Amino acid sequence: MIWTEYFNLIKVLPGRIVTPRFGTLDFANSNLPVEKVRALYEDGFPYLQLTPLGMRELYPPPPLSALPEKSDFVILPEKRTRKNKI
Repeated sequence: MIWTEYFNLIKVLPGRIVTPRFGTLDFANSNLPVEKVRALYEDGFPYLQLTPLGMRELYPPPPLSALPEKSDFVILPEKRTRKNKI
């Protein structure tokens, strides 16, 4: 898998970048493992942006059967604000 199909490099030019988790990686190389790039993205690496294909393939929405029942939701009381008296 080519990592550039799932992620875009933003704010920097492709090339060698020192990462906190994996050391120096060459982002000009399209053969970087997608798992490494995904781990960097999940760590909050500021130079990666998810593409629409990456969103669909790497982070698919949960099936409807996995969503909580309506009775599992908690209704919070309405927040009141204090009015200033003049």
